[in-house]
Amino acid sequence: MRKTITIRELKAGGTVDDLFAVRFKKPVSQYKNGFTFQLWISDSGGDLALKYWGDKDEKRIKALLDTIEKGSVVHVKGKVSEFKDALEIHVNPISGDSVAVLKEGEFELADFVASTTEDVEVMRAQLFSVIKKVEDRWLKELLSSFFTDADFVKSFCSCPASITHHANWLGGLLEHTLRVTKLCEFYAQQYHDLDRDLLLTGAILHDIGKLREYTVTSIIGSTNQGRLIGHLVVGAGMVNDACRLIESFPEELSLKVQHLVLSSHGTTEFGSPKVPLFPEAQALAMADLTDTRIEDMITVKKTANTDDDWVQDRNVGSVYLR
Repeated sequence: MRKTITIRELKAGGTVDDLFAVRFKKPVSQYKNGFTFQLWISDSGGDLALKYWGDKDEKRIKALLDTIEKGSVVHVKGKVSEFKDALEIHVNPISGDSVAVLKEGEFELADFVASTTEDVEVMRAQLFSVIKKVEDRWLKELLSSFFTDADFVKSFCSCPASITHHANWLGGLLEHTLRVTKLCEFYAQQYHDLDRDLLLTGAILHDIGKLREYTVTSIIGSTNQGRLIGHLVVGAGMVNDACRLIESFPEELSLKVQHLVLSSHGTTEFGSPKVPLFPEAQALAMADLTDTRIEDMITVKKTANTDDDWVQDRNVGSVYLR
């Protein structure tokens, strides 16, 4: 069975008979007419809540919920409602609605996790072109230690850049990294005192920890390493390990590259363990923020499900749509 509509195309008051991936589920609870449970479901067009309104047969409803796991693909028949300015799918079995888990092979994964609309091979070639221009022997060798590894490159080019925010699609990490790297190239042209090689190396490596933070099935999920440690700390550790394998790699240079990774979110409020402490780190943090903020706002404009001139998004706030 193939999907016929994405979440971003749903309208309040309509019905739905389609497939969705399960991000998480909440346990069965009681309401006035029986027992209910809630799922958070997604596809390549976004995510929303599904509320199942069952009868008083608690055992049967718990048995149904037990068949559903994180990452399950479910066939949903229900109605689209709006609650607190957000769409929901309501499933009421009395009205003929239902939720059923599909088996592997009964759906296409591409329907649930989006892929970049850019040409991956073109982006890869552009990034490799920047790597070739790095002149510092140590930084060139550090980059080579990652990007001559075919498995690393394959994972890097297919990895998403986030779970629900910017570039949350296959190839998103490559897309985001290339844009940040291009911005850093521009900064280096404008501010000649910046160490261009150091800045570009930091830009290229700043999110490599995401290869160990995210896992992709029917959903983009987080690994335990990603949840407990985070991609910035993981990425800095990957840089440190790589530097240690390069004989006589300068310790101070290793620390600078690690700092670029650790401070790339700019502030502790945005998840950086360290704030930028030298100009190249500040430039990288600004480039990273620029790309994520612009991408987030473009995505809101593209996916806004309203006829109004304005939309209120929980991540970026008010956005003018005209």
